[in-house]
Amino acid sequence: MLNERQLAIVDSLEQQPCSLGELARQTGVSSRTILRDIDYLNFTLSGKARIQPGGSAGYQLEIVDRRSFFQLLQRHDNDDRLLAFLLLNTFTPRAQLASALNLPETWVAERLPRLKQRYERAFCLASRPGVGHFIDEPEEKRLILLANLLKKDPLLIPLPGITRDNIERLSAACEHLDEFPLMSGEYLASLVLAVYALRNQLSTAGPECRHATLKKVVEQGGIYLGDRACATLIGLLENRQRQAMTISTDVVVSLLQSIPGVASLNIIDTQLTDNITGHLLRCVSAPLWIPEHRQSSMNNLKAAWPAAFDMSLRFIALLRERLDIPLFDSDLIGLYFACALERHQNERQPIILLSDQNAIATINQQAIERDVLNCRVMIARNPGEVKAISQEVEPLLIVNNSHYLLDDSSRNVLTIKNIITASGTEQIKSYLATAFIRQQPERFFSESGSFHYPNTPEEGWLSITRQICVRLMAQAHITQDEAQRICARESEGENLIVNHLAIPHCWSEQERRFRGFFVTLAHPVQVNNEPVSHVLIACAAADARHELKIFSYLASVLYRHPAETICGLNGHEAFIALLKQ
Repeated sequence: MLNERQLAIVDSLEQQPCSLGELARQTGVSSRTILRDIDYLNFTLSGKARIQPGGSAGYQLEIVDRRSFFQLLQRHDNDDRLLAFLLLNTFTPRAQLASALNLPETWVAERLPRLKQRYERAFCLASRPGVGHFIDEPEEKRLILLANLLKKDPLLIPLPGITRDNIERLSAACEHLDEFPLMSGEYLASLVLAVYALRNQLSTAGPECRHATLKKVVEQGGIYLGDRACATLIGLLENRQRQAMTISTDVVVSLLQSIPGVASLNIIDTQLTDNITGHLLRCVSAPLWIPEHRQSSMNNLKAAWPAAFDMSLRFIALLRERLDIPLFDSDLIGLYFACALERHQNERQPIILLSDQNAIATINQQAIERDVLNCRVMIARNPGEVKAISQEVEPLLIVNNSHYLLDDSSRNVLTIKNIITASGTEQIKSYLATAFIRQQPERFFSESGSFHYPNTPEEGWLSITRQICVRLMAQAHITQDEAQRICARESEGENLIVNHLAIPHCWSEQERRFRGFFVTLAHPVQVNNEPVSHVLIACAAADARHELKIFSYLASVLYRHPAETICGLNGHEAFIALLKQ
């Protein structure tokens, strides 16, 4: 069995490469112990994945067979077994949990708070002195949570009279049942097993078992459900169907149009509404409140499309408020919004092509506009024309395709001689993605608004954010409205954290360019169960598409460096130097 430290190493490496020293610091052991753990992990993972050195980036986890990798990890993760025993009993004392799991009681005592924290968004794990621990949720939700666990591993817990043969026959029979089209046979089978496991505790009186086909399917699996259990199963399935009927394309469009600021982005199209409607129908019909496998961190995606993930939070809040539908996977909804933003990227970026040969200038203009999306190439014949065009339009890039030497006042210049080839257009694409920030990061990250905040070890994240915003507001760097938006955004959860740097942000209506303020902390703080060393406050306009690329550039730079480098930044100057590398 993998121990907690070894599972923690896998968790860290799933998110990003890590140095040996950082892994040792996170787990509280020596580097030599980490090396022994890595050897044992590679032996245990046996070809499904491998941990290997990745040069300056540290150790990297390469997953070969993703499905088998997660299934293998599942068998080594005691959290699911612990949760299953909590769901099977009304109350479970700690000593009984330890005995059932065949683990030390000290391990259970340490793991229960972590389990509560891990699933705090999905359900409530509570305890009553002198009685034990329990899942404080209605019966239907407890059934669904147990079904989620049994879907991952039907043999996770011993069920009287249930063998692998029963499970295979039940799953095969459920696959051919057409009465619940939005629910897979595998999911239906897991619900049957969950009802069977809790059959002696059921209190909810459901409707009479009208679905003779379903009853026959259950019997084909060699499983007997009494009248109460059968009625509970039917009631649960019909509740899922009724709730799914409240979702339609028109309802989704109405919710999308209610998201603040979405109208100016012009992203609501048929593809977005169809994707989200289908996703919601699947989530409501067959909820997965316990993920089927360990999810890798989506921080890099959130950093690349922060507006999309913030919209997903607003959308899910509206969904809960208006339709009373619980949904937790804001990450996946955020990806749909990110795709929509990319589809509607209509802003054309100005590029000046300096070329003194007419034929070459024309062919190069066509090559750039064909291969580099959303750009507009303006031809200049000499440096004077470059200066004149630059006074009217601020170019994102000047491509010097001539024999002229441009003076130092011309910024964002890329020299490419003769006819531009595919490698030349790749240079332009790469340069465009970062030129406007890489050349002058000081324009976007103000030195005057950057400072050291002497937080105490006990101070909470929301207090730190609030105090930083108060200081920035007093210095007129942000408005009161922006401060309120930042604090409200941080209280919603799903905080944006990139390699130990938290990025509280808001979408501003002010007619000012992107503003970022780097703030060092005296003590690290836990945010969303992740350690944060420093803070970067950011205000951006969601409809200024080029500004959104700053977040993506930040992520690419920050993830290139070891965590120790980010934690060791001691002020604005060091942060700017990092961005310029």
